[in-house]
Amino acid sequence: MNAGFELIEKEIRERITDELNKVGVLYRIFTRAKDDKSISEKIQRKVDEGKPYIAGIKLIQDVIGIRIVTYFKDDVELVREILSHKIQIIDQEVDHPDPTVFKPKRTNFICSFSERQKKIFLDVQQSSHNPDHDLLDATYELQLRTILSEGWHEIDHSLRYKCKSDWEDHQENERLLNGIYASLEINDIALKNLFNELSYKHFKNKKWEGLIRNKFRLGFLQVPVKQDLLDILNKNNETSKAFYKLSRHETLLILYKLNISLPVSINNLIFLINAVIIKDKDILAITPGIILDLVEC
Repeated sequence: MNAGFELIEKEIRERITDELNKVGVLYRIFTRAKDDKSISEKIQRKVDEGKPYIAGIKLIQDVIGIRIVTYFKDDVELVREILSHKIQIIDQEVDHPDPTVFKPKRTNFICSFSERQKKIFLDVQQSSHNPDHDLLDATYELQLRTILSEGWHEIDHSLRYKCKSDWEDHQENERLLNGIYASLEINDIALKNLFNELSYKHFKNKKWEGLIRNKFRLGFLQVPVKQDLLDILNKNNETSKAFYKLSRHETLLILYKLNISLPVSINNLIFLINAVIIKDKDILAITPGIILDLVEC
């Protein structure tokens, strides 16, 4: 493994995790840098397919691969929007569903290295005696998937994409494999809807901790909600209803853009949302000064 590529991989991973952890979104991240053997195998595979890489014209764009696996389907778009503020996307493959076809959807992006990473990459190329490195681009691939679809993609990549000849003249088997993916996609939708329904039930029963936890679905610290917050939500129906009616997606983007790093707890989330969006006076009166100062900045 090339130490220069490993350094670039580490920097990209740390940048992404820093940004996503500010919001507390639930995810897993997998990264890898191709070694010379993998690079050579990919070059040969493209030659065999009649689509060879050509120096200066068509280059390998995924010498670094980043995969972010979200727990929930709606977080794929949330992660994309968050990271689009911090990384340079130069190309994408984002499939839109076709209701008549069982087919997996790609959410893949080609992203440019930072200027520092480009310098490291160039140093590796210039010092390498491997001609395959002339076919590498100063880019990395970012893939976004849900946790339910991740296993299917791994199987598909290893046993279909890399072994296309095994599937020739076996369209029904291909359709069945794609149908399995379709069932996982339905389960992704059902999972999100399940938690939305659960948050509504907590709202109707005035279980405010359950409402916030299941509506926002973040990696919350296991810290009890402050009793004075619960008392305010119990007595003020308009405020509690305002929390329930919030758009999860838009709210988390608003909080992300504040660029505030605080422990992800239900207390802090309520205080932040109220200070920025709802502005209930009773909650403002008990909001820690450090949060009010950060919001005003």
